[in-house]
Amino acid sequence: MAFSTGKGSQYMVLDMSSSNLKLAVGSYNSKIGVVSIEKVGVVPLEMDSVNDGQIADSFGINMALKHAWAKLGISTKNVIITTDGSFMHTRDLEIPQVASGQISDMVKYELMGQSNSKDMSVDYIVYGDAVDPDTNAKKLKVRATAAPTETVTAFRDFLKDMEKTPVALDTNQNAVRKLFEGGIINGNVNVAQTTLLLIELNAATTTVTILEKGFPILTRRLQFGHNSIRQVAESMKKLQGGDNQSSLARRLNITKSDSDLSVDPSDIDLWHESLADAPALQSAANAYFKSLTDAVSRTAQFAISKFHIDSISTCFLYGSGAGYKKIDKELSSQLSTQVETLNTLSTVNGPKDFMLPQFVNCCGALIRND
Repeated sequence: MAFSTGKGSQYMVLDMSSSNLKLAVGSYNSKIGVVSIEKVGVVPLEMDSVNDGQIADSFGINMALKHAWAKLGISTKNVIITTDGSFMHTRDLEIPQVASGQISDMVKYELMGQSNSKDMSVDYIVYGDAVDPDTNAKKLKVRATAAPTETVTAFRDFLKDMEKTPVALDTNQNAVRKLFEGGIINGNVNVAQTTLLLIELNAATTTVTILEKGFPILTRRLQFGHNSIRQVAESMKKLQGGDNQSSLARRLNITKSDSDLSVDPSDIDLWHESLADAPALQSAANAYFKSLTDAVSRTAQFAISKFHIDSISTCFLYGSGAGYKKIDKELSSQLSTQVETLNTLSTVNGPKDFMLPQFVNCCGALIRND
C-alpha cells in the first residue's frame, strides 16, 4: 500500500508489528535480486506501545525512535513500515480475466462485498492463472489485502510528524513472500526447489508459513508467544539477586555485574535436559512447546491435505524467539522433523554482526517492485 511518491535508493524500514520494534536501513538491487543491509537496531518500547500491529502510543514511539536514530547515526528520510495485526484482511481470490484497469474494482468488490460500511484501503498482486472447472473460462489468481484507511493514514501521519517521507505500508506476510521468492537458506537449502515451513517466534504471537517453491501458500498468525519463558527467567534472575552464582544463573549466563534484570533469549537454554533442575522455567517451556507443536502440526497437516503437498522438508525459525539456545534442537525432537534457525539467506547481505532472524520482515519490506 503506497503512502506517497517518496523515492530513493536507500530506505529505512520499521517493523512495527509489536512493541519490540525493529529497524533496518538498506537498499534492494533489482538487477541481481539482493537486499543490502547497512544498519539495524531493536527498539524496545513500553508494553502495548504497539497494540495488535497498530500505533497506541505515538509520543513514546516517536521519542524512542529519535533516540535510536541518534545513537545509530541514521538520517535516512524515506521510510517503509511493515506490520501485521487482526486489522489486516488478506484473501486469495480467483477472478475472471479482465483488462488491467478493471482488476482493482473487481478485487475490491470480491474482497469487501457490496457493503460500503467500512472505508478500506486495498492492494493486491496477481500471482497465477486458473481455469474454471465448469466453464473452462480463464481466471486470474489474486492475493488481496485490505486495511482500514484510517489506520493507513495514522501510520503515514506518524512518519510525517517525525519529518520523514512515508513510502509504503507493507505487511509482514507480503514481506516474507518477496524475500523468499528465491535464494539459498543456510548455505544448502534452495528455496525455489522445495517445500518449507517458516515459523516466526515472537513474544506475543507466532506466525506459521508454508512456503512451496518460493511462494507462501498458507500463513497462520496465532495468538501466543514466548514471552512467558522470559518472564519466568527474569523473575528467577531477580530472586537470585546479588547472591553467589547458582547453577541456574550460570546456565542463563547471569553474572553479578549485570545491572539490567532483563534476560536475553540467547541466555536461556531450552533443551529439556538443561531445564531438569529449573521446574518453573521447565513448566513455562513445556506449555510453550505444547502450543507451538500443536499449531505447527495442525497447519502442516491442513496444508498437505488442501494443497496436496508430498512432504515438508525442513522447518526454519526466525523472530526474537529463534535466539533461544537449542530451541531448534528441542523443537526438532518434539516434531520429529528437521528444524533449523534461519541464519543466512543468499539474497541478503549485511554487516559483520548482522542477525537475520530478527530482521526478516525488514529485509522483505525493502524489496520494492512498484
